[in-house]
Amino acid sequence: MSQVGFPADEPLYNLLVRELFAHLAHAGALGQADKVCRVSAGSNDQGAQAVFSVAFCQDRIEAVRYRAYGCPHFLAACEWSAVWMEGRPWSELAEWSWRDIEELLNVPAAKRARLLLLDDLVRQIQNLQPR
Repeated sequence: MSQVGFPADEPLYNLLVRELFAHLAHAGALGQADKVCRVSAGSNDQGAQAVFSVAFCQDRIEAVRYRAYGCPHFLAACEWSAVWMEGRPWSELAEWSWRDIEELLNVPAAKRARLLLLDDLVRQIQNLQPR
């Protein structure tokens, strides 16, 4: 298997960013099932964009996939978020915080706006909760 085009020795990216970026297991999209919704935020012009596909049931999120454009920090943050959300009850989405990701992935302050896009996406997903 060929190496992903990523600067593995780049000191700006911590080990977790490099691991997540190298294994974007949740990248892609879910099929057109009844309980699949899509939310999006950002744009290529803004330097980051993501579309999250979410399969859900009454009490939890069953599966999450995303298509994203952005820097390695943003793609790693998308992957981490998808892994974190998948299988969780709706009520736990309130615990998701972009600040946690900023710290875990050592995201520079100059890239905070990209994490705020993810915050917008997670809040959109929260609003999908069946009532």
